[in-house]
Amino acid sequence: MAGYEVIIDKIAAAGKAAQRVADVIGPLDFAGAIPDGDAGMPGARAIGKLASVKQSWAGKVKPIATGFTDYANDMTSAAEFYRTYEDAAQHDLRQFQLPKGMS
Repeated sequence: MAGYEVIIDKIAAAGKAAQRVADVIGPLDFAGAIPDGDAGMPGARAIGKLASVKQSWAGKVKPIATGFTDYANDMTSAAEFYRTYEDAAQHDLRQFQLPKGMS
């Protein structure tokens, strides 16, 4: 694979890491952690703020988790593609080299 396997492995590792993040945050329910009603503080000014935060957080986690899963799938597909098509890896992937005189 002409020296690109390390880069391809890093692409695959990034995909696996993204999927782990999706697996962790996907089941979270931040809005559900905020109590309904007066939260045991009848008449407190914070009640309206809690309701606002709860409404704002509702439904936010799933799209984020989905985004991480989509990214993970893209990285996995890219790694598989580059392992299959060495010419694409050679064209698309560059090994970083410091300019002459720098070390």
